Amino acid sequence: MLLNMTIANFKSVKSPQTISFQAVKDSRLPASKLVEVNDHLKVIKTSAIIGPNGAGKSSFVRALEVLKRIVMASDGPENPLQGALTGTVFAYGIDKATPATISIEVLLDKGEGTEEKPTTIARYTLKANKEKIYEESLYYIINNSKKLMFERILGDDGLYSYRFGKLYRGEKKRQAAKLPENRTFLAGSARKGGQTSLELYTWFEKTLHILPMGVSSKAEQYACDMLKAHPGWGEQILNYLWALDITDINRIEVKTNDNGEDHLRFTHIYVNDKKAEGYANVFAGESLSLRRLTVIGFAFFEAFITGKTLVIDDFGQLLHPDILCHLVEIFENCDKESQMLVVDCNPSLLKDGLLRRDAVWFAQKDQESSTVYYSLSDFKGARGKVPTSQRYMQGVYGSLPITSEFYFVHDGTPVEPEQTESEGEEA
Repeated sequence: MLLNMTIANFKSVKSPQTISFQAVKDSRLPASKLVEVNDHLKVIKTSAIIGPNGAGKSSFVRALEVLKRIVMASDGPENPLQGALTGTVFAYGIDKATPATISIEVLLDKGEGTEEKPTTIARYTLKANKEKIYEESLYYIINNSKKLMFERILGDDGLYSYRFGKLYRGEKKRQAAKLPENRTFLAGSARKGGQTSLELYTWFEKTLHILPMGVSSKAEQYACDMLKAHPGWGEQILNYLWALDITDINRIEVKTNDNGEDHLRFTHIYVNDKKAEGYANVFAGESLSLRRLTVIGFAFFEAFITGKTLVIDDFGQLLHPDILCHLVEIFENCDKESQMLVVDCNPSLLKDGLLRRDAVWFAQKDQESSTVYYSLSDFKGARGKVPTSQRYMQGVYGSLPITSEFYFVHDGTPVEPEQTESEGEEA
């Protein structure tokens, strides 16, 4: 599970900004919305970043995408930093070569918080620009005791210095000597079977799931892969869509064309027709909202059977506010150690009782047009009979768009009506 993340000099974020998914100590907040690790650590199941368009909400998602892309980059001549970090350094800065910093804390082993069965947290930090890595480090926090695993720092002479902790398990000097400046030591040592690096590398590979938007071929392929791996989920998807008031679909199946390409096909029925006749439609032919809901549904099912960290950008895109809230309620019933992190500008997520106060984060721009994040739980006095969503719209928490009047001014240039080819011939 992702416990917190800090980013700096990345896209719209200049100074270090941290978002935490650990619960604050407040007995007034519902414990049912938490995953209890031990007496001292509880993780929030569903968290949301809310704010106006252009405030930098999605910088958080992009940072996770970049980090995963760099770590999971395959060996080859291409520079993974070039593709991942181009255009991502602080947008309003002068020096575009200044490296971005991304740091995360991930729960690796729940344990029991005891000496015999310790709780283990990985703290991984990467500092890089599109050319090379400047710093990389991995620490383990074992029962609140910080232990160095490895550290890699680029010196003024252009050479890397390495430090390894006593608990590090894996190849050291030989791996470090031949590692390119644009590749992570984490990935290199994990692929060589290094036990310590492999634990966090596996989290990136198998647990962190950043959902596609639901409108691309990548989204359809994901849905097809899930249905082929779990044929019984076809009926589950129908029940899930029914729960969202989509009741005219009676079959979802994978069809393979002559080129060997998989496509998801929906069979619709006319529910008032006694013959129950209908029509079939492919994934690309369905509405964007249905495609998006289908992808989210399959992602939920994965999280219901194994621990996942789901990250969904523009969560409410094309979705009715009531559907959006109901999706959160469906996920909250997950009894696995899974979590969902969503980003949206829809204030319906502020519905009282839907999310814990410490699960809601706001994003807004400061005087430098840099993004800052802050939690709803910071507003201790903002309680009472007025709903949270109404307080937000009243400006109590900030993070609202500042609008102004706009008038179109024509510059006097004549605008000629377009002519079709046939009209031109007639003239």
